Amino acid sequence: MIKISRILMVLSVLLLNGCVQEPPAHLDIFYTADVQGFYHSRLEPRFSNQPAGGYGVLKNFLAARTEPYLFFDGGNWFGVAPEAAMTQGSFVVPFLKALPCSAASVSEQDFAYGWPVLRTIVRDLSYPVLVSNLKLDNQIPWPLHDYHIFTRGTLKIGVFGLVSPNVVQTNRNRLTGFTVEDPVEAARRMVALLQQKGVDFIILLSSLGDNTPDTPADALLAEEVNGIHLILSANKDREMPETDRINQTYLVYPGSKLDSVAHIRLEFDKNNQIRDLSFEDIALLRHNWGEDPELATVSLRMQQDTQHKLNARISTVPERISTSLVRESPLGDLLATCLHRWSRLDGAILNADSIRSALPEGTITEYDVYKMYPYGDNITFLTIKGAAFIKALEASLEAKDNFPQIAGFSVEYNPEAPAGERIRKITLSKGRVLRPQDTYRFAVTDHVLAGGFGHDYFIDSLEFKNTFVDARQIMRACLIRQKKIIPPLRTERWKIVP
Repeated sequence: MIKISRILMVLSVLLLNGCVQEPPAHLDIFYTADVQGFYHSRLEPRFSNQPAGGYGVLKNFLAARTEPYLFFDGGNWFGVAPEAAMTQGSFVVPFLKALPCSAASVSEQDFAYGWPVLRTIVRDLSYPVLVSNLKLDNQIPWPLHDYHIFTRGTLKIGVFGLVSPNVVQTNRNRLTGFTVEDPVEAARRMVALLQQKGVDFIILLSSLGDNTPDTPADALLAEEVNGIHLILSANKDREMPETDRINQTYLVYPGSKLDSVAHIRLEFDKNNQIRDLSFEDIALLRHNWGEDPELATVSLRMQQDTQHKLNARISTVPERISTSLVRESPLGDLLATCLHRWSRLDGAILNADSIRSALPEGTITEYDVYKMYPYGDNITFLTIKGAAFIKALEASLEAKDNFPQIAGFSVEYNPEAPAGERIRKITLSKGRVLRPQDTYRFAVTDHVLAGGFGHDYFIDSLEFKNTFVDARQIMRACLIRQKKIIPPLRTERWKIVP
């Protein structure tokens, strides 16, 4: 009996150890990127104007997880939030420190206030911030890391990060002495290193952005470099999440502005080989997940302090100037007119859901302008054929809760006609009728060009010129010049016809 008991005891220990060392059947990964200063919960048009987003809701969502997970962040924390300029980006520290992050990376926008500022922010975080191809004096600048390895049972997950070569070009006056290794060469080097260390699954935190002639971005990188299983993308400034697969590499972009979180579930076989990958875009709705009380308090206090500092007077409004997501609005007309007059082109187009609040009656302050248009969009000049412009404007009418706001031209259209056949006539200034075969020039935001209406037909232009001028600053200057802000007369820029 004693021998049998000992044998059973040994078998129990072996079985127990075997269970501990088995690979996980699946692994959950959560990912955010391009928060751009949207640290607080707010009414979100993408989710029918329900309260959503912000770090407090994200923290509560993660706290509700019942299974182990890895949580990554792709950087681009500041954006053009007024708090960024006031604090040189340090406003994000209490939020970043409060999250159970596994690892993070940074984008070129995070260097906007210089390396010493970013170094101070990163130094205070309890998790590694990974950048493998940024060098100072030929070394990874402390406190950044080039990679990190996570272990789950027998499964080893290797993670590394890449920044765009543009990071030094964009911030050349703030990054003296820095160099950026070619992303393809750096990726090959890191994959070889991680494979040498016995890693089963390799993840890249990429802030390469979109493909350009000089920047091998995510899709091109996946074609050029073997061995990367999952690329988590950042630095794209697109509201909607995107997924793709190139060869054996999965690509995931979580969308921007922290109104949702990307969920990737990895399933493995007993040999630690990836068997399946699934993606889910989870809305951070406040009524679903609640909001962490401590972060909610920090967020509210920060918004109040910001509002106090931004109480500088801009102008006055005799009566409230309203906006609308579903039709031409007085405020949409006013702001599009500001852009049109500044550009001196044939016209200007804004998307309605970028205009986030009306201008209230009375004194208008800096904070009202930020609330009205909280995005850091730049203005791009398009040279486009009339036929391509009609096609792009037709597609824009299909956007839900995002009606085109225009200036410099008027449109006769039938909203009841089939999609693609609604626009009957476009008339420019001095009665000029837009002709499909002729060429015109329009001002749009880079957000509209990148798909702000849910399509990319404006990309069919003949020529693009990014002015690198902030749309909100044009609007602000336009409003300041008016002692009393009065919207343009209602001229039915969108006229319904049979």
